[in-house]
Amino acid sequence: MSSNKKQPNRPGTDLSDRSAHRADHQTWSRRGFMKMLGLAGASSVASGMLPVASLFAAPLTAALGEGGERKLVLIRLKGGNDGLNTFVPLYQYGDYAAVRPTLGHSTNDLLNLNENFAVPTAMQSVQPLWTGGKMRVVNSVGYPDHNLSHFTSSDIMASGSADTADNSDGWLARYFVSQNPDYIQNPCPFPPAVKIGGPTSVVFNDSNSIDISANYSNVEQLTTLLETGSAFDNVNAPDDCYHGEQVVFLRTVANAASLYGTAVFDAYNSSETQADYGTGNNLAEQLKLVARLIKGGLETQFYLVTLDGFDTHVSQNGGGNHLGLLEQVSTAVAAFNEDLAAGDREQYVLSMTYSEFGRRVEENGFSGTDHGTAMPVMLFGSALAGSDFHGTAPDLNALDETGNLQFGTDFRSLYATVLQDWLCLDAAAVDEVLGESYPRLDDLGFSCNTVPVFDIPVAPVRLQHRMVSRGGGQYKIILDLPGGHLKIELFTIGGMRIGTPADGHFLGGRQEIDFSLSHLPVARIPLVYTVQHKGQRASGKFFGGRE
Repeated sequence: MSSNKKQPNRPGTDLSDRSAHRADHQTWSRRGFMKMLGLAGASSVASGMLPVASLFAAPLTAALGEGGERKLVLIRLKGGNDGLNTFVPLYQYGDYAAVRPTLGHSTNDLLNLNENFAVPTAMQSVQPLWTGGKMRVVNSVGYPDHNLSHFTSSDIMASGSADTADNSDGWLARYFVSQNPDYIQNPCPFPPAVKIGGPTSVVFNDSNSIDISANYSNVEQLTTLLETGSAFDNVNAPDDCYHGEQVVFLRTVANAASLYGTAVFDAYNSSETQADYGTGNNLAEQLKLVARLIKGGLETQFYLVTLDGFDTHVSQNGGGNHLGLLEQVSTAVAAFNEDLAAGDREQYVLSMTYSEFGRRVEENGFSGTDHGTAMPVMLFGSALAGSDFHGTAPDLNALDETGNLQFGTDFRSLYATVLQDWLCLDAAAVDEVLGESYPRLDDLGFSCNTVPVFDIPVAPVRLQHRMVSRGGGQYKIILDLPGGHLKIELFTIGGMRIGTPADGHFLGGRQEIDFSLSHLPVARIPLVYTVQHKGQRASGKFFGGRE
């Protein structure tokens, strides 16, 4: 190991300052009451930002249409996963064992994935995924001057912005809004996202701090909804009169907001579990529900599940039970992919783990590890087309001034690659969603060429028409046609209708139909238009938005 001079730890990142560490955890848990209620959009309601009516409208947002078959399942490893004990660096095993004399895994307890990395035997369930070409790992994911607070770093990872003054909305919420700018005015009966377990997360918060997801605080709550049609018991409220009334009110609102659970209920009961998820594994229970919703045809595109317990400062291999957590992740993901494959949906689902940060390289005096920086991100799914490691391998001989790993891949580059190559968003629109342009990662094994995103059935085309951009977000469609009824519609690439420039009777001859897209939140997004006239139908694609 190198003799990097270590600077004092930031307050709260380890146990040397217990009061600061406790304060950080209290801040991290400040949303606990609303989390227990499972109330979508709770932060807005609690602050009085919106009237109650908005709570009902906001979650009923317009998710991507029939063509959006690809799903993204985020698996949050809450607390800061220890990457070095997840993927042991065989190429520096001596250095690894030296700084982790009690926590380091023996070579007898490792399964080699390749000549450079091994996983502990507790993760043996992922080995078939690796050998089957369904697993990839992006090493050293982080960002400059990594924040080591649970609360702040969680929001950074969820928002896609390292600017702590500007991380109140989530990267996937921004993607959704960019594709569906009128999502509040044109709601639909299924949620854009489903979140099960864990505290609230800004990943699905829009710019008004409204959670666009169906937010279920635990598996039991969602199961209750699926079995009874109601997420909460409104009868057995607390005895205290005032407190009881408030809880009943909030539960009633949450139940009403959950009634787009009709679509969730129908999807769940249209499928069955086709894999053994075992027992006593909370993450497996969450993923089992997600698999049934996906196989049952729920059009929701995004899912977030959470496994807590990765804040392993003390007795990491004992009471901290990091190995047990890794075993839960491995068995849950393996069963999930088996279940999806049995339902012929595996090729449409990409699963991705993330955590708020990694752990310190050197173990502490409590047989644990303190808050660190760079971390590995795992990707699972048959769409990956081969297993591999990506990014910069951790270097235990080139630590930063605090003794932490240097990051090699900016997490926003990973997000940008997923948005562009998995969710098929135009490159310019990706940059709009993330606030600036980040380098895309080299081949992660998936692309937008394997699954069609949008397909409009078109009759034999004799309509002569052309699309013209007039600048400033203004457009014109020019047509030559006989008199009769003309209908022109605009759609996002996901199939969401965003406008109808024409729908009525027109005289014969040349028609110039003007329309504006200056209301869209981004400058260039891929759009589709359809033209219908006297039984004929034509369509085309163009890039539009404010300019």
